[in-house]
Amino acid sequence: MNNTDVLLKKLKLSRIEDCFLFPVYFEIETVNACNASCRMCTVKKWHKSSSAYMSPELFQKISDELIEYKDIVRVVNMSRDGEPLLDDKLEERIAYLKKCGIKHVIFSTNASLLNNERGLSLLQCGLDEIMFSVDGLKKDTFEKIRKGLNFEEVVGNIFQFIKLRDKLLSKLIIRVRMVIQEDNISEVEEWGKFWRSFLQKQDCVHAKSVHSWGNQLDNYVSVRDFQKIESPCTSPFSTMVIRYNGDVTICPVDFDFKYVNGNINFHSIKDIWQKGIYFKNFRQTHLKGLRDKFDFCKGCRLWDSEESKICF
Repeated sequence: MNNTDVLLKKLKLSRIEDCFLFPVYFEIETVNACNASCRMCTVKKWHKSSSAYMSPELFQKISDELIEYKDIVRVVNMSRDGEPLLDDKLEERIAYLKKCGIKHVIFSTNASLLNNERGLSLLQCGLDEIMFSVDGLKKDTFEKIRKGLNFEEVVGNIFQFIKLRDKLLSKLIIRVRMVIQEDNISEVEEWGKFWRSFLQKQDCVHAKSVHSWGNQLDNYVSVRDFQKIESPCTSPFSTMVIRYNGDVTICPVDFDFKYVNGNINFHSIKDIWQKGIYFKNFRQTHLKGLRDKFDFCKGCRLWDSEESKICF
C-alpha cells in the first residue's frame, strides 16, 4: 500500500483530492491562557498578549464558513493550548455551532473551573463530548505534573459532572485521559481501572504517551520506543488549527506560530486550506515519505493515536 492509500484509509476518504477541498477536523482556540502550568506543556513559552481571547467578530466569521461546509466538517474541537473554561462565551459559541448543524463539538479541559453551574450549562448547550485531563491517580503524582491545580478539586468536579450528566440522561460522551510520563507510568493500569468504574459504556478512558511538541519540549523524556514512521501524518491533510488571533498554524504542536499559513481575519478557511504555503510543502513532503525532513514531524506519533493509546 503506497503512502496515498495509507492516508486515505486513515481518513476514510476515497480520493486524495478530497483532502484538499476543506478541513474535516478543526481545533479552534478561543483562549490562549491557562490557570495551570503542567510539566509536559509549553505554557511558559507562549506568546504573551494583552488580549488572549478570540473576538466575537472572528468567531462569527469562522462559524459562518464552518456552517457553509457543515456536510464536510466532522468534528470541531473548541480547544487548543489554552484552558477553554476561561472563556465565558464558550457555551454560547457551542450552542450556536450546534444550532446551525455542526455534527460533533468537543473540547478538552483540566476541569479545575468546572463547578456545578458551569457543568449544567455545558450539558444544556449541546456539547457532544468533553475530555478531562487527569495525569495521576495519587494526589502527589497529579500535583507534581499538573502544577497549580488541586487534585481533590479536579477529581471532585469531574465526579460531580458525571453524576449530573447521568441524572439528566444526557448523551454527552465523557473521556478521561492520562498523559503517560516518568512520574505516573507506574499508576497507569490502576488509574485506568479506577476511572473506567465510574463511566458508562459509551465513554472512554485512555492513556497516551507524552510527546515532544514537535521536538520543542524542554527536558523531554520518551516513555515508549516507536519504530520510524514514513507514512503521512493525517494532520496537514485533515485538520485546521485556528489560534485565538486568527492565525492558522501548520499543526497543533506549533505553539510558537513558526509556520503560519494565513489569518482568518483576512482570508477564508477554504483559501488558506487550499493555498497555504506550509500546507502545500508539508503535504508534498509527507506523501513522499520524507516527513523526517521537518523537525516538527521527526519522530512524532501524536496523530498515530491508535498505535500509542492504551484504552480501558
